[in-house]
Amino acid sequence: MSGASAAAAVSPRLLLASASPRRRELLALLGVRYTVAVSRFAEETLSHLTDPVEYVRRAAEGKAEEVVRRRPGCLALGVDTDVVAPDGTILGKPKDAADAHRLLRLLSGRTHSVYSGVALFQSGPDGVVLRREVRVEETRVTFGDLPDAAIAAYVATGEPMDKAGAYGIQGGAMTFVTRIEGDLSNVIGLPLWTVGEMLTAFGVPLWGPPDHSLEKPADV
Repeated sequence: MSGASAAAAVSPRLLLASASPRRRELLALLGVRYTVAVSRFAEETLSHLTDPVEYVRRAAEGKAEEVVRRRPGCLALGVDTDVVAPDGTILGKPKDAADAHRLLRLLSGRTHSVYSGVALFQSGPDGVVLRREVRVEETRVTFGDLPDAAIAAYVATGEPMDKAGAYGIQGGAMTFVTRIEGDLSNVIGLPLWTVGEMLTAFGVPLWGPPDHSLEKPADV
């Protein structure tokens, strides 16, 4: 057995605690073997939190811990990403087209932050958490001054409706960005360098051959 095969054989089973297709695509770029196990963690229990760093950290921890306790003997990756307005307000997904327009107008011509909490939890056969690591990454994004016509056209595509802050930087909103300070993949939803460092520390080999059969969403 080759060194890479041996490492894959002994590495813990990795579960991605997210249904996000963007996170699946990004994680696949690291060449890791994983299965999607959507977390049942109730994020509404954190609605009282106003500090974005604390919120994304607690949300990521909750997602990862719920999965490893339900699926003993595994390694779970929990992630939460939030867009934060220049005044520090956490921006959720828009309620409707008018709200999407409001959020984009709020970000127009200004610099805002995107925070991701990343949690990696490993449990033993009895479901007890044996090891954990949690990090928070920030990326600063600056939008140009957006004409109302540009905002209206982007909202009309429907793309903003399922995205925090009402935009997807990997889509049409890429044309709005004048400056990025930090990790672009963090804004999309998964800070790859950080995740790669954490997975390596937990013994998960990176950049192996893809196994697409493991990337299908499954509540396992």
